[in-house]
Amino acid sequence: MIYHINRVTMKATVTPEQIEGVLESWRNQGRSNPAIKSFVVGRDHGGDYTYGAVFVVEHLDGLFAYLTHPTTYQTDHLGLHLVERLEIFDVSDDDDPDLNAKIQELHRRRNELNPQIAGMLADVPTYTGSGVDD
Repeated sequence: MIYHINRVTMKATVTPEQIEGVLESWRNQGRSNPAIKSFVVGRDHGGDYTYGAVFVVEHLDGLFAYLTHPTTYQTDHLGLHLVERLEIFDVSDDDDPDLNAKIQELHRRRNELNPQIAGMLADVPTYTGSGVDD
């Protein structure tokens, strides 16, 4: 299993309605994407972020299906310009020693397939996560 985790802090100018729109878009991803086996969207507790979402997929093909699903792109378009800080990472129980490199490659491939989203990610003031070149 792969747990794909998004943590965000919104810009100070973002309205409660905009925040709820982004959270609902994340929920829609979880409900509508068949690659997602379970998900949770809500407040981020115990960290420096405000909101988070966790999407569970079974394997690398499922992760790529999540990353390139229309609802994922929809959330990106809706919310990335509202984000001050973003952290994206993946947690897995898979023992493959090359899994990190494979996950990183999926994120990079997604960004290559959709340069507009890659540009939007680059515009987030503070962004760390999978597929980011050091």
